[in-house]
Amino acid sequence: MTGIPDPLFGVLATLTLVLVAAHGLGALAARVGFAPVVGELLTGLVLGPAALGLLAPELTGLVVPIPAWLDVLASLGLVLLLLLAGTEVDVAALRRHASATAAVAAGGFVVPFVAGIGVTLLLPSDALPAGVSSLAVSLVVGTALAVSAVPVTIRVLVDLDALDRPVGQRTLVIAAVVDAVGWLVFSVVADAVRTGGVDALRVGRTLLVLAGFVLLAATVGRRVVDVLLERAARARSPALSQFSAVVLVGFATTAAGLAVAVEAVVGAFTAGVLAGRRLDEAAGRVLHVVALGLLAPLFFATAGLRVDVGTLLTPGAAGVAALLLVVAVASKAAGVALGGALAGLSRAEIACLAVGLNARGAMEIVIASLGLALGVLSPTLYAAIVVVAVATSVAMPPLLRRALVRLPADA
Repeated sequence: MTGIPDPLFGVLATLTLVLVAAHGLGALAARVGFAPVVGELLTGLVLGPAALGLLAPELTGLVVPIPAWLDVLASLGLVLLLLLAGTEVDVAALRRHASATAAVAAGGFVVPFVAGIGVTLLLPSDALPAGVSSLAVSLVVGTALAVSAVPVTIRVLVDLDALDRPVGQRTLVIAAVVDAVGWLVFSVVADAVRTGGVDALRVGRTLLVLAGFVLLAATVGRRVVDVLLERAARARSPALSQFSAVVLVGFATTAAGLAVAVEAVVGAFTAGVLAGRRLDEAAGRVLHVVALGLLAPLFFATAGLRVDVGTLLTPGAAGVAALLLVVAVASKAAGVALGGALAGLSRAEIACLAVGLNARGAMEIVIASLGLALGVLSPTLYAAIVVVAVATSVAMPPLLRRALVRLPADA
């Protein structure tokens, strides 16, 4: 087009396509009783070769393969989403219920992790990759079934106006803890696959770095963030607003974490927790709009674009997917119920936690993609795990809405 550089035109056209589809499907999902995030998560599937590609392949060509710049923007969407979630955490309230949170997190991870290992060892050989240790395969599947979708959980809690309720706070923090453990386990398994064995020294170093990062953030980082946000509040200048300050804190903390091999999920969430105590209402509203209205839909859409729908239609994948879905849902619910019972939680709160933590979403898809790239997962297992991720994410919003109705308003 005359006067418009081709790269800029391509970027704008792609963003327009993805955002129109994401917001349109989100609105449609809301009209039929689902949370908008369900429509956003399905955006990638709709824009992919199996749907829009059949009707308008030139439009699908804008997003498949995923442009590198879109992948970067989607990652920024994840960072802002986790940053927003961290600002909503009531640290004092969670400290009072630390033992209950730990019990539910332990049950919510360990039971589905063990169940995933067990069911994988029972699968037929043609569903497994050739020439790979069955233990390595089962550990990756177990990790994929054990994680919870922090981004999906955040978005659903926001959509249901439940993020600031005690049960919403607990769900969010437990999901973050479970995912942090899941990434740690997966990193150990991936390292073992690459090197041919587990390096105890490397595992210990990873744990030490993670503990040091959190400790440094909670001490020195906390003071720096407090001073920065206080000065931004006094400045009353667009150049140094609390919104720009909290985004700077989020990016800097996440980057510092990545520099020492701490996952972006941990870094961004930690930054939000640090900033949440000093963030004013106006800055919080701007962060909410930018994260949920612009960048988060890009993250959910690109997660869907990574799914090969054609693989899901193979007969072998359908049976394996059904089995993994049943095991994933039942084991997560059982683990949360066990942890909740030991912590003395009510049945209504246990039900909310069991539903809220059962969504796997993009986190499971990312683990499955990495497992496939490592050669630890076969195409059949990969497709089955994707089915679990999408199905649990789609089912969560309506089920959580019903569970929340049965819970007292102050719980």
